[in-house]
Amino acid sequence: MSEYIWQQKGWPYLTWNNKELLHVLGEVRNRQGRLAGKASLLGVDFKKETLLKSITTDVIKSAELEGRALDINLVRASVAGRLKIRLTEQIQTDPRIDRMVQVMIDALQNYRQPVSEETVFSWQEALGQDESNAARFYRSAAVFEPEADGDGLFYIQNPAVIPDEMRRFLKWFNTIHPTDPLIKAGVAHLRLTFIHPFNEGNGYIARILTDIFLTRADGFPQHLYSLSAQISKQRELYNRVLRRAQNGNLDITEWLLWFLYCFETALIEAEDMLTHTLEKSKFWEKYRLIRLNERQVKMINLLWERSDCKLTSSYWANLNLCSPDTALRDIQDLINKKILHRKSSGGRSTCYELN
Repeated sequence: MSEYIWQQKGWPYLTWNNKELLHVLGEVRNRQGRLAGKASLLGVDFKKETLLKSITTDVIKSAELEGRALDINLVRASVAGRLKIRLTEQIQTDPRIDRMVQVMIDALQNYRQPVSEETVFSWQEALGQDESNAARFYRSAAVFEPEADGDGLFYIQNPAVIPDEMRRFLKWFNTIHPTDPLIKAGVAHLRLTFIHPFNEGNGYIARILTDIFLTRADGFPQHLYSLSAQISKQRELYNRVLRRAQNGNLDITEWLLWFLYCFETALIEAEDMLTHTLEKSKFWEKYRLIRLNERQVKMINLLWERSDCKLTSSYWANLNLCSPDTALRDIQDLINKKILHRKSSGGRSTCYELN
C-alpha cells in the first residue's frame, strides 16, 4: 500500500459509506431547514445585521487559520460596504482586507457559476501579500506543514503534477453529479487541501470552494453561519482527522463524518444567534412607539450584544461622553418606561439590565 492517499491507485476517485453518512446528513439537512425558517422571520434590517456578523466572523476566522490576524472593525466596515449596509461609525477600510472580503462575497453571490482556473488564480492574487503576477503560477516546490509533535501534514510533493491535478479537480467541481452538495463540499475541501496548489492562501481558497457547495446546498447566498469559526475552534481535531485521511486509503468516510458534524455545529450556533436576533427584533417591535434618544438606543443595543456588560451610570457616562447627571436621567427614564431595571444596589456599584 502506498504511503499517502494521493499515491493510491485510483486517486482522486474517493469513496465513502453512504449508509454511515445518511443519518448525519439528514440531521444536517434538518438543521439547514430550521435555520432558513428562522431567517425568514427576520425583518430586512435584522437580516442584514445577521449577515454582516456572520460574514465578518467567517473572513476573520478563515484568515486566522492562515496565520493572519485581521482587525474586526476593518473587516466589518469592508463587509458592510460590499453589502451596502450603512454603519453608524465611519471607518477607513484596508485595500488588502477589501480584496479578501470581495473574493468571499463574490464567490457566494455567484455560487451557481462555474469556477475556472483563471478564477482561482484571481482569488489567489487578491488574497496574496502583494499584487505581483507570481500568484498566476502554481507552487514549484514540495511542501510540508510541521506540527509540534512532528506529525504534520504532507501535500502532493511533485509540483509538476499540480496543473493537471487542478484541471482535473475543477472539471469535477463544475460537473453536475447526483452526489449531495454537502458531501461534495467535504470532498472538495479535502482534495484542494492535499493538492495545495499555491505557496500561501490554500486553506482560504479551500474554504471558499467549500462554501460554494454549502451555498448550493442552501439554495440561496445568505451566509448565516461560519464553518471557518468551527474549524478554528476544533483545529487540533481537524488536523488529526486530515492526517488520518492523508495516511489512509481512498475511503474518506471518517473525514466526511467529521466534516458534517462540524458543519452541523456551525448551523446550531447560527440558529442560536438567530434566536437571539429574533428576540431583539421582538423587543424593538414592542418599544417601537417609545421615544428614546440616541444614547439610549446605543446602550440598549450594547446590552443586547454583550450579555456580560455591567451597565453602571459611570460606564454610561464614559461611553457616551456625557455628564453623570445626564447618564442617570437617561437610565431613570428607561426604568420608568419598563425597559431597564436595577440589577443590584450599592451607590456607584448599582448595575442595570434589560427587562
